[in-house]
Amino acid sequence: NEYKSYLSDMSLRRKSSSDMGGGCNRSGAPPTPLATDNDKTKVDLVNLITGKEGLVADDTSFNGLKDQEDTLVLLVDGVRFLMYRSLLLAHPETMLGRMFDENNSRLVRPNEKGEFRIENVSWDIFKIILGFYRIRELAVPYDANMNDIKEACDYFLIPFNIQTIVSENLSSLMHELSNDGAKKKFECFLQSDIVPKMAETAMKGERECHIVCLKDEDVVDWDEEYPPSVGEDQLTIIKSSEINRFLKYIENRGIAKAVLQEKGLKKIRIGIEGFPTHKEKVKVKQHGKIQVTYFYVQRPFIVMSWEKEELRSRHVDFANVSTFQLVQVYFCMSLENQVILLCKRESRDLVLEIASTK
Repeated sequence: NEYKSYLSDMSLRRKSSSDMGGGCNRSGAPPTPLATDNDKTKVDLVNLITGKEGLVADDTSFNGLKDQEDTLVLLVDGVRFLMYRSLLLAHPETMLGRMFDENNSRLVRPNEKGEFRIENVSWDIFKIILGFYRIRELAVPYDANMNDIKEACDYFLIPFNIQTIVSENLSSLMHELSNDGAKKKFECFLQSDIVPKMAETAMKGERECHIVCLKDEDVVDWDEEYPPSVGEDQLTIIKSSEINRFLKYIENRGIAKAVLQEKGLKKIRIGIEGFPTHKEKVKVKQHGKIQVTYFYVQRPFIVMSWEKEELRSRHVDFANVSTFQLVQVYFCMSLENQVILLCKRESRDLVLEIASTK
């Protein structure tokens, strides 16, 4: 309720500013800046948005402000924004604050019209980004793509958190915050728990690892004489309820896979599978044969490989194969000046294309 009242208050403030002349009027004309003698605060954003064809030639309000020393014209996706340089320099930690710093004046050059082009962002997203320099908040519309807002914040070095983002679409906001937190969390798991297990496997000469993430309270009690057929010699077990809880979400598993791919690992599979923990029952069959049934629990697993030459490892050098092994020629077809022989060797069909002389 407090959050809704806060949004309502922000909406009333913006509406009040619009009624006083701070927003676009119904005729579609660009807004004019507001300034009074009593108001010492500069107009932070004229919010001048024009069509793709450019500015209107007789736009006196824009031309007058454009010539002021403290104003900048930012060209974004064919749309021009008028912004005060001092507002950008007030946030030197952001990209725009660094871009228009005096120390970088030689690196940032305007075009022939005195406009600074901003790349890699659409004008509607950039309009939202400029809100950070106005009121240190980004008013995100309900139907806006929150992922695009997150990428724009990363690009412009603007913090993406609950203090800077104001949106009534809490589902999208929480989703992006979870994605950001999940990536940082998995990187911590990777360094503290997963990489040491990978190193133990690599020291054995292996080039892939199969990790099962159990809970802290899970007890593994396998019969030494009749163990489960799960390839226990190739399994690596990590006991961590925190990792187990993290990987139960399919979105977190997708983020974990993306992080591992960024680290250069291949053949990555992350999912949930049954894992035997202890014997459930023992049954003696005919002729004294013993059958052991294990109790299975669903636990997350991670499979990955760091093999560099995986294709060469499975390569067969046919140059060393004796030609006498090619037997049982059961089909022969003549096609113009070529003869195609279909032979059979060790239950595999081989097609040999032999060019004849005449």
